[in-house]
Amino acid sequence: MCCCCVCNCYDQYTKHLTCCGFLPIKCGVVFIGVFVLVVAAFQLIEVFYQLMNDQIDWWYVLVGLLLSVPLLIAVGIWVAFFTKETVSSRGQLWWSLILVIISVALFATWNACYFWFLYKSDVVATGNDGVGFVRATRKQEIVFSLYIAAILCALSSYFICVCHLYSSALAPPEAKTEEAPKKADEEAPAKKED
Repeated sequence: MCCCCVCNCYDQYTKHLTCCGFLPIKCGVVFIGVFVLVVAAFQLIEVFYQLMNDQIDWWYVLVGLLLSVPLLIAVGIWVAFFTKETVSSRGQLWWSLILVIISVALFATWNACYFWFLYKSDVVATGNDGVGFVRATRKQEIVFSLYIAAILCALSSYFICVCHLYSSALAPPEAKTEEAPKKADEEAPAKKED
């Protein structure tokens, strides 16, 4: 008995669909949900970890927390999906990834603006006396933040396509039949011209 038979990774509507070229699409969607939860955890840890740094202003954390609100909404959408998979919860998945892109991009922009314009020292020291400090120049901090944000936004963009494909594959038959006549009407004039 294969793994997909036990965990029911696909059905008659999704058996031909994959995520990343090798995962059944349902496994891919679960992986995407875990990805969103991990991104949210790391962003919130990064924001709150700066509270222990004496060189960073307290309002940096406040603004970072406010910019993380779309990410927290996205986490709520995924928790609702994991709790009970319905047509509406599947339909909101790709919207949650748009919220992830918005939050990650805004947070990276905030990091770049804060460390370039508002940070007073030339060296960014992250950490505390108990854990230790990691030091980087302001430029290194900005480039690293923007690089990570670009990777996360690119992955989220691909994941939007996967979640939309999964949602449309499992859409109720009524929604699929409503789209079919529209497509047939659009194709009919082209056939008459031939």
